[in-house]
Amino acid sequence: MMKTKQYFKYSRLFFLLLVIGTGLMSCEDEDKYGKTATDSTKAVIESVRVMENEEWTPIVQVRIGTAVRIEGNNLENVSAVYFNGYEVVADDFTNFGKTYIEATVPEETPIGHQVADEAVKNTVRVVTDINEFTLALNIISKSLNISGIALYNSEEATVPGATTVSEAELGSKIQIQGAGLDFVTAVYFNGKQTEEKFISQSAGDITLHIPNDTPLGINVEADADRNTITVETEFGEKFIYSFVIKGNPPTLAEVRSADGTEIITVTRGGETICLIGTHLETVTSIHCNGKELTDFDATSESILLALPTDLPVGSMVTDESVKNKIRIVSEFGEATFDLIFRGNGPVPVINRVSHTLAKAGERIELLGDNFIDIEKVVFPGEVVADLATMRVSEDCKTLSILIPSGGDQTTGAIKVEGINGVGYSYSYINCKDNVFIAKFNSDNWDTHKEGKNISSNLSLDIGKSDDYPTNPDVYRAYPATGPTDYVADASSNGSGYYKFVTKNAWRHLLTNGALSATIMCADLAVQIDCYMSCTWAGGAIRFGFTDAKEFTFTPWHKNYTALYKDVDVDFSKGWKTVTIPLSELNSVAGKTVADAAQIESIGQFTFIFGQFSCNEKWSYGSAMSDFRIYFGNFRIVPYTKPIIE
Repeated sequence: MMKTKQYFKYSRLFFLLLVIGTGLMSCEDEDKYGKTATDSTKAVIESVRVMENEEWTPIVQVRIGTAVRIEGNNLENVSAVYFNGYEVVADDFTNFGKTYIEATVPEETPIGHQVADEAVKNTVRVVTDINEFTLALNIISKSLNISGIALYNSEEATVPGATTVSEAELGSKIQIQGAGLDFVTAVYFNGKQTEEKFISQSAGDITLHIPNDTPLGINVEADADRNTITVETEFGEKFIYSFVIKGNPPTLAEVRSADGTEIITVTRGGETICLIGTHLETVTSIHCNGKELTDFDATSESILLALPTDLPVGSMVTDESVKNKIRIVSEFGEATFDLIFRGNGPVPVINRVSHTLAKAGERIELLGDNFIDIEKVVFPGEVVADLATMRVSEDCKTLSILIPSGGDQTTGAIKVEGINGVGYSYSYINCKDNVFIAKFNSDNWDTHKEGKNISSNLSLDIGKSDDYPTNPDVYRAYPATGPTDYVADASSNGSGYYKFVTKNAWRHLLTNGALSATIMCADLAVQIDCYMSCTWAGGAIRFGFTDAKEFTFTPWHKNYTALYKDVDVDFSKGWKTVTIPLSELNSVAGKTVADAAQIESIGQFTFIFGQFSCNEKWSYGSAMSDFRIYFGNFRIVPYTKPIIE
């Protein structure tokens, strides 16, 4: 630099000597811009230029530290140039001639509020021995710039972290680092100007807080402002810096009904729910059972969400980790909440139970429909079965399960909870006290009358199949001996029966409290545990309180319309319960239990062969080889279902 200054000193001296040596010859001084001297000897500034695209280009605003070319006339005798009043002497010019001066606007040049004399603010002035000339020139900071954001580790820290960061949370104490920052008068976070006074400010940095009320998410008015910090100087200059302003992560506290009045734990597709939490305005997506939803209305404390009708539930959700969970996601974090999602399909239906007096550890079948994505099977007494033992048929019409420990002790209904809702069996499970024939002629309540062509009391294990129910403690069989081959045709008419005293059966159940006198018989059923040594293909069960023909049961008949008749005729899974609704029996139709207890008749259970009519179609059935039917545990049980809430 010193050599450069000396060079210009000698050049100037040489120039003066040359003028003297030529007798003060008068010749035009012309540069490549075609500027020529006028007759006047006063210095004049016509323009200020900066180098752009290898050409000196006129400007009206210049940053400090910029090389400029001042063009005009009679500039060779200029002794100093002043930028905003700050002097640059001729020795510091980088080049000069009669029509130009090349110099650098000093970095020490005062700008903005630093200029004490308003008369010289935003001006360039040249001075000679004859005159001085001033031209308006907007002089701004060297290079308004944000080079990075440093984060203070704590509010008390006086020095920020050594490295810059690309994101920070609301309320964070930060330092904006760069250049020209001492002229910054406003800082904007996501487009909103902070009202907080800067903690400190210099040319290289500004320390302040990210305001807690900085708009986030949907509250940012202009997309271009999202995740930005903008500084603005007193000259109107702006510099935009990309920076992620992190809000607090969203939280979920509860889920309510659409009107917000009711807390809900179960919902289904097609319903509208209201999510309650904090910082929800930044949520960008919601995931229900893994399905992403982006159409919702959000505020800082609530989200109104309409669930699609095709929301996957149950087995449609292949990832167990997301099943029955709602997850909200924002750029600042996420939150999950347990919420049971039900389907819109038909609810489970239990029409019958294969055995209603089975024991714990034995397998029973629930016969019905819609056993889809079953989540819980509950036995009376709120005893929950182990779903690992559950089997569901492909058509979802049969559910088999092991009776859990304690599941055979309490009377009531079996409840099945599935993805589409809840279903109940009839309340006839575990009705041990409702038995009116248990030991036949050995019973103490005088219901026994007589039998024909049936065995005496039996107790040997029979009919056991895998883990399906086995026989009662005491049972009887028809025919008396066997199994014996029977052919169901006109020549094989025959029967075996067991008779009982009707009024004693009813009175026993009234006495032990199993039935109330006011119960309508239409709300009851007779149940008998049965087993056949072959597939049921002919013959019929008949039952009545006054007449053995009150009810005839022929499930093998091709015109028999009762549901699950294929199950009724198949005893490959051991003992099962035959249920006869009392609404089918004329003797007790429309009567109460108290009325039924007055019947002075003999009841009868019969198995008979012959020709039977069903829907005006007569049939003998088919031959049954090695046939024998076993029966026991006669009982009168409730035949109503719990009300589904």
